[in-house]
Amino acid sequence: MVLVALITGGTSGIGLDVAQQLDATGLWKIHIIGSNLSRGEKAAASLKNTIFHQVDVTKYEQQSATFDKIFNEEKRLDFVFANAGIAEDTVFFSRHDTGIPPRPDISGVTDINLTGAIYTSYLAMHYFRRSPEETMGKRNLIITSSIGGLYPCMHTPVYTATKHALVGFTRSVGKQLWDEGVKVNAICPGVVITPMITPELKAFFSERVLISMSDVTNVVLKLISEDEVTDSKGTFVSRDRLHSQAILVSGEKYYCVDMPEYFDEETQLTHQHMMG
Repeated sequence: MVLVALITGGTSGIGLDVAQQLDATGLWKIHIIGSNLSRGEKAAASLKNTIFHQVDVTKYEQQSATFDKIFNEEKRLDFVFANAGIAEDTVFFSRHDTGIPPRPDISGVTDINLTGAIYTSYLAMHYFRRSPEETMGKRNLIITSSIGGLYPCMHTPVYTATKHALVGFTRSVGKQLWDEGVKVNAICPGVVITPMITPELKAFFSERVLISMSDVTNVVLKLISEDEVTDSKGTFVSRDRLHSQAILVSGEKYYCVDMPEYFDEETQLTHQHMMG
């Protein structure tokens, strides 16, 4: 039995590292999605069981056509990694002498990091539902958020806003999809050395806090291969709770981060109503 994976942002960085590790097992057929043709073709050519699809994740028609093509060929979908994302050229704090400042160019960050990930998740849900019944409970949707999805970052406020949104999105859809046999979790890596980290961004952080792609990949592989985990704080997460999690990756350590505490009964009751 060959398992089928679809990885957006799969032509470099964390996405490619996950593809490489899956490819090496010989158990997976991997479809990597990216916008750069030459980089994608080179990445796929370096692997045995991987196919590249040139797609702009912000274009729903492109994503949906690619999902449909892959599913019609493979007849199943086991793992979707909504990983595509870009860093932010900080424009929010720019100073201007004019009376009305120019419109900040934030659409690239918001469209790729948030809208693209939501499109990917929406399509994953549809094709997971059409996958063989035996895959129920073993289907995985993992969304790449960031440490910036858990804590504020003054250097990249718009990027941070998109990553906070992905944590909220994961926690909002996770229970419903778990009931349909899909595990949805968000990974929140610290500062990972990938092509996305520009020298300007890297300069904000000390070498001590930088982490490797393999640290993140190891958590991704753990989530898709194990039914329960115990994080680096000793918190045990059982099979029926290994969904809707925001998982902070800090070097070789990882932590399942709880939602904010309820401050009173009304808050708890309100949230219960919010979740059905």
